[in-house]
Amino acid sequence: MKILSIKHYALSIALLCCACEADNQYSSATCYFVFQASLFPTSALTRAVSGAGGDFCIVKAVMEKGVYHLKLTPNQGSFDQTDLDLTISNAVGNSNSNYVRMGRKRGLVIGRTYSGVLCAYDLQCPNCDFNSELHWADNPQELKCEKCKRIYNIYSEYSTVKGDAGRPLEQYKRVTYYPDRGILSVQNP
Repeated sequence: MKILSIKHYALSIALLCCACEADNQYSSATCYFVFQASLFPTSALTRAVSGAGGDFCIVKAVMEKGVYHLKLTPNQGSFDQTDLDLTISNAVGNSNSNYVRMGRKRGLVIGRTYSGVLCAYDLQCPNCDFNSELHWADNPQELKCEKCKRIYNIYSEYSTVKGDAGRPLEQYKRVTYYPDRGILSVQNP
């Protein structure tokens, strides 16, 4: 009986470790971002969340002359400048927008994997204490940190690290897109 108990205990520990490994990828940081995609139907962000898969977009909130702008950098495709720099003002129904809690430093990477899973990652490198912003690498499904030189692959539902071992990108848990209402939401408790 003791052998069975030890095997059961070992199996429980192994399963717990696997579960913790997947959970470590999810951020514990607060994140709140709501985007009215219906107001910007041709934007790079709307295309990334409404497409079948493979499109991602870096989203940064920048204050210019008292008005927030969403600066978008897609991983692929061509867009007009007006679809990459979105002015967010009260006039377009965003009077309650507050981008202070949009990721660790007002930056996210949002899109769909090739299998169609909607994902949102923090734009800061987790291996550089969240003090280095990521940029698109040569491959459209990879982000690179210029500081530590790590490359993060976001091809699947979870990011993987290429090169030196390290932590994967922080991912936010609740990402929803309601195409009928044109609302994208990224939230983390």
